[in-house]
Amino acid sequence: MPGVTVPDWVIPATFALFGVAVVGWNFALGARITALPQAGGAFRVLSGLGAFLLLPALVIGLLAPTTPGARVLQSLAWLWPLVAAGVATQAWWALFGGRARTVVVLPIALFDSVVACIAATRWLEGLGVAVPAWLLAPGLAVSSMGARALGDGAFLWSAAVLIPSLAPAERARWRLSAAWRAIMATVCTIVVVLLSVGLPDAYRAIIAPRPAGADLMPERARSDFSVGLRLYGTLSGAPSWTTARHDAALADSMGLTAVHIEIGSDGASAIALDSVARSLEARRDSTVLIVTFDLAPGYLRPFRPDDAWMRTRLGIVERIVQHLHPDVLVPAEGLPRTADLASVTWWQSYYERVARSARRIDRDVSVALATEAASAADSALSDWVMRGDSPVDAIALSVRAHDGQPARFERAVAAMDRWVSLARVSPSVWLVGVPTAPAISGEMAQQRLVRRALLWGASRAWVRGVIAGDASDVLASTGLRTATGRARGALAEVGAALRALREAPDPVPVAVDSVRMTPSTAAPTLPPPDAP
Repeated sequence: MPGVTVPDWVIPATFALFGVAVVGWNFALGARITALPQAGGAFRVLSGLGAFLLLPALVIGLLAPTTPGARVLQSLAWLWPLVAAGVATQAWWALFGGRARTVVVLPIALFDSVVACIAATRWLEGLGVAVPAWLLAPGLAVSSMGARALGDGAFLWSAAVLIPSLAPAERARWRLSAAWRAIMATVCTIVVVLLSVGLPDAYRAIIAPRPAGADLMPERARSDFSVGLRLYGTLSGAPSWTTARHDAALADSMGLTAVHIEIGSDGASAIALDSVARSLEARRDSTVLIVTFDLAPGYLRPFRPDDAWMRTRLGIVERIVQHLHPDVLVPAEGLPRTADLASVTWWQSYYERVARSARRIDRDVSVALATEAASAADSALSDWVMRGDSPVDAIALSVRAHDGQPARFERAVAAMDRWVSLARVSPSVWLVGVPTAPAISGEMAQQRLVRRALLWGASRAWVRGVIAGDASDVLASTGLRTATGRARGALAEVGAALRALREAPDPVPVAVDSVRMTPSTAAPTLPPPDAP
């Protein structure tokens, strides 16, 4: 019997429908409890407030850390942890003072306590309070579970959208209500059990990113090493005025020697690119500009030279080069997780066509291979680049925050070390993605991981520079500065690295030739990333 393929949208849609059902359950249950004559007045008020404030508090909790919502909603960010704590209090009150079955109410109370803990720690992190690692571990564990169930895009949001549930105060009257209570109790039990299993790994992940002893800062700063930030987030249009002003001011005040811009296919219009070019015009002579075109790597099909999809993407690449004239062009965010060795030929053809199209506009642009150094396909493509006979003349190592595990970053840089040691080419490598999520794993973990990335890059002559992360939060808490302008500790690490560069005896070169690979002949085949 052939296997059944489940469409990608089924699991997210199921979770969304269940979330809507939980919100409806809270409204219905809250209205019923407030009408119970035998319930105390304080309990009825607490249940009613939990039911009717839950949805607006959740919206505020999601939007307050973002740039669009920071100005209006940041002052109300406390409402989400307060409501979550109120719902957890209602559940425990119902457990000890109600008449509903303990087997139903106890899992709900435990689940609500988890949600309240995560909401409170995220709010405190947003204020800059140093939260212990053991308090941050539940949020990372839940987010990692969400990434596995819902995909990479859910990592930064999955713990934030956990919806607490009011607990019943009396026995169910109808079978349908009893069945739904059983479902709720079962789901809450599963989440709590999985969380308990994942807590040790989450705790180790939070305290893990410490600089290794071999990665000591060189005695003298390298004048050919650049340090920068990604500005404006991933653009789906022209950057907002607020984001552009704040990020540009930060870049000027810190004296960044590299700037990274990431553009989605929807953000590559001529108007949007002109807006980006104007915002960077004042600093183009002193910084290396790296531009990533987000190809939406989940889309992969056999390569066809006359494919309309491909022609559209090549047209976007030419438009980017024409308007921005980047020093380094990264024409994809990276390989999809499903990429295998059979897809290597497709990607080689794509990069070859991109290089021809880009250099038809600007012959000096350097084209970089995007890799996470995480699969056999990454190994094969890096081997193709390091042989020196491909039109790709640089490598952009980008480790995305799929599940918040710093171990992925460690494996990636270890694989790159191993590959370069086997290559006969002098590669030009840019680290353009450090997987930090300060709202989930904590700002101290972010600071340690950024320090680790800077030390790793500065101690290797073939690393041309490090993009330490987003300049500020835009649509998620990933930046080195919050949406309200508060600097996180990782920003101090970037500042220290830039001061070391300014103290170097030689000026920082930004010429295009300095970011290219030295052509050479064949290199040995690179092993897979997990090879010993």
